[in-house]
Amino acid sequence: MPSIKLPDNQSALLAAWVADYISEQRSAFIKKASSISAAQKSILKPFFPADVLDNVRVIRGRAGEPSFYRQLRAMGIRNAPAFSQMAGITFLDVVVHVDPLTEELLFHELVHAVQYKHLGLHGFAERYVRGFLVGGSYEEILLEQQAYELEGRFVANPSATFSVEDYVMNGIRSNRL
Repeated sequence: MPSIKLPDNQSALLAAWVADYISEQRSAFIKKASSISAAQKSILKPFFPADVLDNVRVIRGRAGEPSFYRQLRAMGIRNAPAFSQMAGITFLDVVVHVDPLTEELLFHELVHAVQYKHLGLHGFAERYVRGFLVGGSYEEILLEQQAYELEGRFVANPSATFSVEDYVMNGIRSNRL
């Protein structure tokens, strides 16, 4: 898809809106969220740092659509990700899932938790927005591409372990995220 051109100040405003949305959604879900099950931790331990597996919380639910989507449509952006329709979505350290929380879905969302860990809330939001604007769609967001790529590796061969954190750090250092 073609990139979406916005003035720098609008891109920065959009990133701030996304960061606020993430923070608000995390606050709404954290109180009722639970730890990752011991069985899932055991399966995912070879791929993720212990602090991520220990600190991430999960909850079945549905994220609300961002209140700023009206403003996006006014800017001419009509294909923003439908967060309320996603199988799972990570808000910092809280994974909200509509579909059953399979190891594959949790793996994908934990990649995002590692991205948040190293980029911080605002860094993640800025890169998410930039990826969407440059690529023109959800599928072109580099943070999502990395999560899908690593999830795919896990699904293809769960016994071939690798460090998600190393991949995320290399992506940040090489400016591929």
